[in-house]
Amino acid sequence: MARTAPKNADIGDFMLRIHFTSKDLARVTLGYNSSLPVSEAVMSLQALRRGSGPKFSAWRHHLAGKQLPARVSLLGSLVPASGWAPDFLTPGPEHASPTTGAFDVIRATPRRRLAAELHRLSSHHRLPAWTHLLADGDREALDTVTDTLAAYYDVAVTPYADRMRAVLDADHAWRVHTMARLGVGAVLAGLHPQVRWEEPVLELAGFAGQGQVDFHLEGRGLLLSAHIFCGSRPRALLNEVGTPVLVYAPVWNLQSDSLVAAPADARPHVSTALAALLGRTRAAVLEALATPAGHNTKQLAERLAISPASASEHVAALRAAGLVTSLRHANMVRHTATTLGKNLISTAT
Repeated sequence: MARTAPKNADIGDFMLRIHFTSKDLARVTLGYNSSLPVSEAVMSLQALRRGSGPKFSAWRHHLAGKQLPARVSLLGSLVPASGWAPDFLTPGPEHASPTTGAFDVIRATPRRRLAAELHRLSSHHRLPAWTHLLADGDREALDTVTDTLAAYYDVAVTPYADRMRAVLDADHAWRVHTMARLGVGAVLAGLHPQVRWEEPVLELAGFAGQGQVDFHLEGRGLLLSAHIFCGSRPRALLNEVGTPVLVYAPVWNLQSDSLVAAPADARPHVSTALAALLGRTRAAVLEALATPAGHNTKQLAERLAISPASASEHVAALRAAGLVTSLRHANMVRHTATTLGKNLISTAT
């Protein structure tokens, strides 16, 4: 008999098979948060502890020069370097980010849930004595954990939010494009090299000998959520109520997608021919806007180390020439190169 999947699991724990119905396929959605979720902070703690490769080297170096919250070690007791972390620290899609009340939800976690999740954590990791207070529902202990996580979020996530959002936006645009051209199956199959889609089952391969877990969506659909700090393997957040979530790492360009702004003398290379035609800065603006998701004015200015006023002026000139288009989404205007602009770049390169 198939086992039920735990709510939050790395796929290396077992072979996870997610079963879809036609109704589930119609309800596969691509997540988008205008404010980055608290789960990014929790996952970043894991990335910080395990020293995850070149992708986060600039971020780790930058963070090392900052003042981390005084009690950040409390979070280290609850968040292991890899694998499962207590779910109460990562509220679901409806309350995922600070702007949608994530920290209020964490602060209101029921005693029963705290006890159950800390008991599960203790079966794999030795916990310090203070966590017994937390498991007993001590409000002061829970407030301290919540306040520390909020302070850590402000240091480790908020300063990098624009660059994180640029990576996530580009990935989201690419997945939307894939879904429109090739369908939902292509999106599911392209999430990770270890993911295999054989309709109606999505297989997330783990390590040999770890067993198999089957999870049936039963018409609830699946939310695909890209997370910068997801790690090397997707994570499944599955339970019997609410929206099942599959967290995955976005497509990442190590040359241009650093979470830390490059110094002025490390600006992106600009084609000599394009610079001669448009001027170096305007050419750099056009090339920067040739990515699928483009940039808003603030992101563009930060990437090229120019003022927002200068970035806006160059965008306006390129837009008047038909090389750039600007689209408003909610209260944000995003600029992208038009087909004409992209053709000009490829011709001049």
